[in-house]
Amino acid sequence: MNEPSEEFDSSLPKGFSSYLRTRLQLVSIETQEALVFLKGKLGPVLMVLIAALTAYALILTALVSFLGKLLGLVSEHPLIGWELIAFLIAGVHLVLIFAMKKKISKKPSTPLYEYSRAEIERDREWIQEHNPKSKNSPTG
Repeated sequence: MNEPSEEFDSSLPKGFSSYLRTRLQLVSIETQEALVFLKGKLGPVLMVLIAALTAYALILTALVSFLGKLLGLVSEHPLIGWELIAFLIAGVHLVLIFAMKKKISKKPSTPLYEYSRAEIERDREWIQEHNPKSKNSPTG
């Protein structure tokens, strides 16, 4: 006849595998829902991005032309014109790029996925409490 501890030992891996299978199914369902949502948003987001970049390029071109003409009216020097304005605006953009790169590479002040990590830790503790083999082993 089976002892209760042997029955418990064999049911724990089955229960744990069922638990993992359920969690993986949930992640799969949520991932599929997120992909469907993102696919619906992808076209409009790309159109907005393309339109915004085009508008930005046109505004920047007009600004360089206008400021170049204005600088040309103020100065009679042949090397001062729209090219100088273009270099100045490019310099401003480079400063912005480096500032944003620094901000992007900065590590978060709080750890990411705090709630998921806590849930995993609680699951580990529960498994250790309910696994008789870990109670007898010197590491558990």
